Amino acid sequence: MNLYQSATQLFYQLSLLFFWPVCLALLALFSWSLVDLGAMLFQSWQRKRERRTDLAGLGDRLDEYFECGRALTGLSPRLARFWARVEPNLGRTMSSKSFDLWLEELLQEEELKIANNLDRTRAMVRLGPMLGLAGTIIPLGPALQSLLTGQMAEMVNHLVIGFGAVVSGLVLSGIAYVITLFRERWARVDVKEMENLAELLLRAKAGSLTSNPNDWTHASAE
Repeated sequence: MNLYQSATQLFYQLSLLFFWPVCLALLALFSWSLVDLGAMLFQSWQRKRERRTDLAGLGDRLDEYFECGRALTGLSPRLARFWARVEPNLGRTMSSKSFDLWLEELLQEEELKIANNLDRTRAMVRLGPMLGLAGTIIPLGPALQSLLTGQMAEMVNHLVIGFGAVVSGLVLSGIAYVITLFRERWARVDVKEMENLAELLLRAKAGSLTSNPNDWTHASAE
């Protein structure tokens, strides 16, 4: 056996070795995409029923919060979770020079958390066609060998596996792409709300109330 035949046999065996890992990964990701699609539909239903942030009156309610200690209401659930992170340290950081940096860090942490959640479906958009293509090409070797030996039924079985793999990969990628589009749109809305709240807090710091830093501490403590 010459070098070329040895290399051919080596690559053939390697392709067969990767067949089951590729198939199992494709089936696992396809199942996960269906579960994630159901979760996305439920999340969409929840968001339609949830209260939206009243941005028009948010500035006035912030003034009431600092002046009278009233609870900040009219927030969407996601903005309320962000406010729950801001409020405990507001009195301590409001009068500091690094308040804007502290707010920026919180915003970056939230954006990073959102991006990490989106990266999973973004990766599946790419992985689906890759695994589908691998699952299609790998059975072609055994199919061609079956053709040479005249085993037509076995060749057809290998081709059916290959076609099924590429269809599963494309459907998986399509589902992940749709999920990513919806969640990216929601992420932009959520990040915009948090940025608006941060901007209002920065304006409040630059306003007249900064002349009485004790009021900040008292309001946030309440």
